[in-house]
Amino acid sequence: PVVTRFDRYRLPGGFWKFIWRRARRIIPPYWASLVVFALIILFVPVMGQPGGTQWDTKLPMGWGTFLTHFFLVHDFFPQYIGKINGPMWTVAVEWQIYFLMPLLILPLWKVFGGWATASSLVLIGMWMGSESRYSWMHPWFVGLFAVGMLAAELTVKARDEHLTGKLNASKLGGPRWQGGVFVAAMFVGMLLVFFRNRDYWQHQTWPSEVVLGIFAGILLTWMGRKAVTGEHTWLARFFAWKPFVLAGLVSYTIYLFHSPLLGLGNLLLLPMGLYPKWQFLMMVFVVIPITLAICVGMWWLVERNFLNRRQKHATREVSSRGRLPEVETDDEGARTAR
Repeated sequence: PVVTRFDRYRLPGGFWKFIWRRARRIIPPYWASLVVFALIILFVPVMGQPGGTQWDTKLPMGWGTFLTHFFLVHDFFPQYIGKINGPMWTVAVEWQIYFLMPLLILPLWKVFGGWATASSLVLIGMWMGSESRYSWMHPWFVGLFAVGMLAAELTVKARDEHLTGKLNASKLGGPRWQGGVFVAAMFVGMLLVFFRNRDYWQHQTWPSEVVLGIFAGILLTWMGRKAVTGEHTWLARFFAWKPFVLAGLVSYTIYLFHSPLLGLGNLLLLPMGLYPKWQFLMMVFVVIPITLAICVGMWWLVERNFLNRRQKHATREVSSRGRLPEVETDDEGARTAR
């Protein structure tokens, strides 16, 4: 559920219940992936020894590597962050943001509001990225998380105003000057940071991640506000296509398992001495389909047992033959959403 100013931004059930819900959702599939690939590295020789490929950056795996990954703190250590399974560092960052949300972001939100909080956190993250201060931890993700919170709040506000007949389509959840200040602050901040270290940031990932994150927030706000007021955009209907909904349901497992499986497939193909184009075709038409099939199997074995209520509902809808339901905008639907 989305916390809003109407309930004073209080987490349903309190802090520890919130942490438990998030832990139950993301950690079991994560631990399953970690254990599976740690065992593969230990007992499959081609995966445990350097072979001159990108997989070498995931090695070696010692107790320090495994334990920091197990407790989701490996992003604190540059020497461990990319080991075992490259994409896993983002799960650690996500897990830590779940603590920052009630302990830092929401208190700031209550005092300064969503626009100021999101803007400030994004700018601080950009500054840390430009100055290489803990940049391997991607601190700008905290600000982008706040941007997502702001998008959710604006969407819920639009729904409530629509139900009471007070929605003004010209406003983006508040006075126009707030949106203008937000966009202007982001633009000026990016210009100042970029031109101060132009040669540096051209070789960094954080500028593109920040820009794409803000763009995603704007897009989600637009789509969400249209949906809750009964105006379903063509893009929303496109994403509601059942294959996309199904892909979204299994995407977390695919994210957790795909990289080492692709690395294994590549390493198994190398001794065959194929020309690069044939190696590429084998990866695309053999290794990738097998990888996806294994990921779907792991979703069925592990992740499906830890879905939240909305994901279980989406799973039932995808399994049915009927059309996916539209977003409810009546009073009963609003009460259910709350």
